[in-house]
Amino acid sequence: MKPSPIFLVLGLFFLSSWGFNPHKKINQTAVFLLPTELASFYKTCIKQITDKAVDADKRCYIDTIEGPKHYIDLDQYENIDSIPIHWSKAKEKLNERKLLAQGIVPWQINRTYQNLVQAFKSKDNKRIIQLSADLGHYVADAHVPLHTTSNYNGQYTNQIGIHALWETRIPEMYMTDYDLFIGSAQYISDPVNFAWKIVRESNALVDSVLLIEKALNKSFRDSEIKSYIERNNQLI
Repeated sequence: MKPSPIFLVLGLFFLSSWGFNPHKKINQTAVFLLPTELASFYKTCIKQITDKAVDADKRCYIDTIEGPKHYIDLDQYENIDSIPIHWSKAKEKLNERKLLAQGIVPWQINRTYQNLVQAFKSKDNKRIIQLSADLGHYVADAHVPLHTTSNYNGQYTNQIGIHALWETRIPEMYMTDYDLFIGSAQYISDPVNFAWKIVRESNALVDSVLLIEKALNKSFRDSEIKSYIERNNQLI
């Protein structure tokens, strides 16, 4: 295949970072929204694109470097606008250890995209599939407000558990009601700028996510807030 900027998929992953099943559904749906010249290839490997949507999360258990690729704690910076959007300039201005400690998801999106372009140029189908699946994962993660704050699980606001509620339980319960076919994917000419646009928009919603959950919590009895479900043959 000729090299193709696969960043067309960026606009598709609006749903957020998610649990395993939602991540798979997002990647699967994205294939059907690609333009014909890309969809014809991706449809032949849609099962792999779908199954590998969670590979990035699985790597977190065995690779300490993987974790920071999924988030960015923007609230740990005094001024968001002062963060250089290009990785090389960010490293010059800020300590690389600090950058890694606070998360690097927008930079990882761009890095994965650049690697994917090279995979297309070398016609490495195995690498194209893996990088495409990873790109879908990182872009989806960037859309989660809780992936842009150090209070990612409500641990600072007495809302522990909100992360799993937001990205796993709610999508599992209501995914069939979501309209995922939002129109054809659009070409993104500046991937790194677009990645930063995503995390900024997500971060602007952090307060809303926390406040809505807190308000809802007060409207239910304690016995109605939590329940048991069976997952992977385990009662949780």
